[in-house]
Amino acid sequence: MNPSETGTNARQNVYQSILKIANKRLEQAIPGSGGAFAQLSLAALLNLLFLLRGEWGSIGDYGTTQRAVRELVGDELLWAEPQKSTLAPIELVQ
Repeated sequence: MNPSETGTNARQNVYQSILKIANKRLEQAIPGSGGAFAQLSLAALLNLLFLLRGEWGSIGDYGTTQRAVRELVGDELLWAEPQKSTLAPIELVQ
């Protein structure tokens, strides 16, 4: 494995870890939302978390978090849509 592949794999692992944590934090913040945010990018999840919690709070400050995540995973992964899951889409009932 060459060094660029190792770096890409490391970024992907960090991305998956942060994405999982951000989804879990949103599900805790919005009871009953289980899986509703699975289609959002990592950047969208973080923006929504800060929108709900405020710029300062238990999750840190917005600017520092955005800079750190962008440095860790890069812009491509930060704004990438997550892999599509095999779950059926939610149907709205009227």
